[in-house]
Amino acid sequence: MLLLVCALVVGFIPAGKAKAATYQPDGSFYDSPLCLPALYANPPDDCLPLGASQTLQRLAAEGIPHILDELPAASPDYSLTQLPVWVAKIEAGSTEAVPVYGSLDDARNGGTPLRTLAAGPMRYVSMVNQVSDGNRVLVQLESGEWMQAQPIYSWTRFQGLRFSRTPKNEFGWIVNDAESYTAPGYASPKTGKVHAKYEVIQIYQVAEADGYEWYRINEEEWVSSHKARRVVVDTNPPEGVTGDRWINIDLGHYTLSVYDGGELVYAGLIATGLQPYYTQPGTFQIYKMYDTVTMQDAYEADRSDYYHLQAVPWAIFYDRNTAIHGVYWPVVLGFNQSHGCVNMSPGDANWIYHWAKNGDWVYVHDPSGNTPTDPAYYGGVSTGP
Repeated sequence: MLLLVCALVVGFIPAGKAKAATYQPDGSFYDSPLCLPALYANPPDDCLPLGASQTLQRLAAEGIPHILDELPAASPDYSLTQLPVWVAKIEAGSTEAVPVYGSLDDARNGGTPLRTLAAGPMRYVSMVNQVSDGNRVLVQLESGEWMQAQPIYSWTRFQGLRFSRTPKNEFGWIVNDAESYTAPGYASPKTGKVHAKYEVIQIYQVAEADGYEWYRINEEEWVSSHKARRVVVDTNPPEGVTGDRWINIDLGHYTLSVYDGGELVYAGLIATGLQPYYTQPGTFQIYKMYDTVTMQDAYEADRSDYYHLQAVPWAIFYDRNTAIHGVYWPVVLGFNQSHGCVNMSPGDANWIYHWAKNGDWVYVHDPSGNTPTDPAYYGGVSTGP
């Protein structure tokens, strides 16, 4: 940064902007020296605010600060990403009901099952034990029953940011590897730089081009909202929210932010309702919280889309059956993918769960205008994960 400033001081003194030279008694002429690089509210009398100072003034007008401060944020404790219980996936075909046995011996030998778990493409169970049996794995459920399933050891470990104070500018995340451009629009020259998925970006300016928002992430680089998500920082309580604690769910930018005491304290990426199972906009209050909960339902008349999800972690219910919760199944954060619930990584859901309390406000909105706002639309829709 110092080398850049020095280069600007030496190499850029615009013509026609300097003060007139002053005649000295020894016959020489004297010009005022260049000012030190800074932002000057009023032109100083003893130096010329040119060169680097003019560059700083231009950047400030464009939203780029003199010194690019780091966000006043830190990653949460990594231990928050651990699930509260072990989970296993039913890998049998989606059209097959799966037998559940009363003992390990019956499960091994194909004895008479106590019951079956209905067919469906998405079925997970919580487990307390596992036994290898040839080329299959048998798991013991919390009920003591046994069945065939495959324990899962991999889920998203993404974590958002916790803040010590509200940042001065907006920020966000890359959600797919993204090339940057020298200006808004895909016709602009590329910088040759690629930003990785889940990289944190600071946003100094927002523009519209080619049907997308474009974010200026430093003096020379812009990225498109096609591959990035933005947290719009606003410490003013939304209409209908009383007190100074609320959760802001931005459906247009796929982000969730937490405000406490008039300050931003946490932010992360979310996945929200996929058409026609939109996440309903509105102002709500948390009414139930569970560290784990079973979610199951079907929407098609033939129940071919039945899902059964045990031990869904850190569930915060705020709108009928709609909840903010963690996911251990494959999730694409920053996009629509749920049946109405607000999906988060387990680490983020864990942090928010332990911050939240019953009665806290949840403000859900879509600045893009793409989500239906008529409450009648949601009257007959059973929301889910």
